[in-house]
Amino acid sequence: MNAAVRALYGLVLPLALLAAGCSDDGADEQDSGEQTVRIVAKVNDEPISETMLQLHILRRTGENPDRVDEEQRETLLLELVEMTLIAQDARERGLTDNETVRAQMRNLQYAVLAQAMLEELKREPVPNDEMLARFDQLMDQESQRQEYHARHILLADESEAEAVIEELDDGEAFGALAERLSRGPTAVRGGDLGWFVPGDMVRPFGEAVMELEVGEYTREPVRTRYGYHVIKLEGQRDREPPHFEDVSEQLRHTLTQERIEGYVNNLRQEGKVELYRPRDDD
Repeated sequence: MNAAVRALYGLVLPLALLAAGCSDDGADEQDSGEQTVRIVAKVNDEPISETMLQLHILRRTGENPDRVDEEQRETLLLELVEMTLIAQDARERGLTDNETVRAQMRNLQYAVLAQAMLEELKREPVPNDEMLARFDQLMDQESQRQEYHARHILLADESEAEAVIEELDDGEAFGALAERLSRGPTAVRGGDLGWFVPGDMVRPFGEAVMELEVGEYTREPVRTRYGYHVIKLEGQRDREPPHFEDVSEQLRHTLTQERIEGYVNNLRQEGKVELYRPRDDD
């Protein structure tokens, strides 16, 4: 996933939870253009809307606001009132003129707007024919038609992996070496990964597995973002192809992510971006 997209997912509140709808009983109403804004409090004539309260509840509890009891809701409303009083006083004291404060407010505004746009894109339906086309494409790939059973030994650096290969050449048992030396969670199982599809692994690992014959181990360490692997192929078999219905949600998610990444890349290409980096002599 695009790094900017990943950052946005974790940066601001999950607005989609609020879209499911939360109760507004007991709140005053204030007409704001086409929408009716429900007001739950006023602080020095500055309104606090139901949506503001819902967002505060969500941020503080991580729960859907509808699931919060009245006592907790009241406590969090008073907390929001106090926060508003402090913010009003900060504004009176001119803290909004502070560049750091302005930058934080600007960043948060951009993050919220960007997240709202991404949520809008996620709600757009993925056509069924697109999912079917991707399904057919995946089923045509060799890496999806075969399943592999492998073991691996994960090591921190290349020299350690090369030493392990030498021990294997000298007749040491792969499983025993994995239990003793591997840094991965499969060490307790002798490095056994079970049956898997290469496409489910990081690319260098999956490609290395497909090059092996049953009983062989890699003659050189395989580098991935996790470290250096020595891999042994234990078995290979034809894969029972999945039904479209069983993978449709996964396909929908994948195509949605690709759409979002394409959208972000297109904005980057069409936008005018100027980066000002410090010079070496600064």
